[in-house]
Amino acid sequence: MASPGNPSGAGLGLLLGWVVWPTEFTEADPTVLEEKYQLDYTLMIASTYWMEEDIGSARRRLESLGHEDYIGWFRRVTIDHILNGAEESQIRQLVKLAADLGIYSPAMEPYWPGGFEVESP
Repeated sequence: MASPGNPSGAGLGLLLGWVVWPTEFTEADPTVLEEKYQLDYTLMIASTYWMEEDIGSARRRLESLGHEDYIGWFRRVTIDHILNGAEESQIRQLVKLAADLGIYSPAMEPYWPGGFEVESP
């Protein structure tokens, strides 16, 4: 047992793990994220789509979440945000991507200015 005045093995381990050789995560697979973080990532996908309007990239990112029915996943996320009264800017971003993916729900209509056109997926 280490005495109070001497560094212990745990302290040395923390020093090495946090300072000397910290773990760096890069290119993590979104399928391993907990659902809460998949929801956050889905909002980021919609936000990026709002700015870039690259439907191919948005589809690939949604598919990368690993849901067999990524369209159904996105529909559920969008409608849940509407029904739970999320920030209007987030809802508008989700609805824009949903519309461009060919997803429609009457709940989405108030958040799509200028009408609602659904493209086939």
